[in-house]
Amino acid sequence: MITDRTWRGCVFIGTSLDGYIARPDGDLAWLTNPSPRPHVTGSTAHPALEWEAFYPTVDTLIMGRSTYQTVLGFDTWPFEGKRVIVLSTSLPP
Repeated sequence: MITDRTWRGCVFIGTSLDGYIARPDGDLAWLTNPSPRPHVTGSTAHPALEWEAFYPTVDTLIMGRSTYQTVLGFDTWPFEGKRVIVLSTSLPP
């Protein structure tokens, strides 16, 4: 399918210093409950670096299977109104 729509991609990644999103036990508390965040003192000069400014511009999210399965366990689906693509080598299509 050919379209005239220009594709534009942006990346906003929540990751720890060791390169993982979750702890070895799958815990995401540092990401899902970021308060208090003593390192955040004010607004950035780059609005796209702030989640609240960035997220409304997103129409599609891409995540791996493990992240997707973790998010499925949340009380509410946090990506309402967004298209979600799950990358996996183990899930059926």
